[in-house]
Amino acid sequence: MRNTLLLYGKEMMEMSRSYKLLWVPVVFILLGVMQPVVMYYLPELLAASGDVSAELASTIAVPSASEVMAQVLNQYNTMGILLVVVAGMNIVAGERYSGTAALILVRKVTSTQFIVAKWLGHITLIVISYALSYLAAWYYSSVMLGSLAWGMTLQAGAIFLCWILLAASIVLLFSTVLKGGAAALASILLLVVLSMSYSLLPSWFSWSPARLAADAMGLLSGTGSTNLIGPLLVTVLTILFCVAGASYIMRNQAIQDQP
Repeated sequence: MRNTLLLYGKEMMEMSRSYKLLWVPVVFILLGVMQPVVMYYLPELLAASGDVSAELASTIAVPSASEVMAQVLNQYNTMGILLVVVAGMNIVAGERYSGTAALILVRKVTSTQFIVAKWLGHITLIVISYALSYLAAWYYSSVMLGSLAWGMTLQAGAIFLCWILLAASIVLLFSTVLKGGAAALASILLLVVLSMSYSLLPSWFSWSPARLAADAMGLLSGTGSTNLIGPLLVTVLTILFCVAGASYIMRNQAIQDQP
């Protein structure tokens, strides 16, 4: 435990020095805030563009706050997931191919401690970024478009967070066996397959973690379900599998000293 905490502190310090603790939250916040602001000013923006008459632009209905928050989650499901993957694609691969991992693992540090510390550091970054962004989107939506139900909004945000944590865990696993770019591509492809399979065959894949994202958005638009025991259980087991798999691979593979 002591080694894990020390490595976790080192991970947080490195993210601070590389400004990852700054730019990832900032980009996440911009993703969240942009949607309610754009939706609120959309009629004025269309009228100012000259492509739509002022009379027609004035008839465009501004969506409700809950609809905009659902659109925010949809933004997270595309650009947000991409950001999570890009931020984590070198989380292990970078240290493997630079030789840093080899130096750490010869100092009575187990592969499990190394991987868990890496995972905790990345999860901390993602949770902070997501929470700040979601709260900012919630605030702007409430101020500009109307009030939101606290319980429903918190539930939707928490459910979607589980999907994001799964994405972060998947990229950790692939980063253990592939170089950064390949790890990012493999992670995105797997997440796309999960999302597409549930979208095309929802009754067959009702247990899929991708259902969490769909139902989180559905909760805000009034069509989602909170009966998600199956998908949540599969998500937790998959996250544990990713961390355990990364630890096992790290322990058994020959760590390269050079790229």
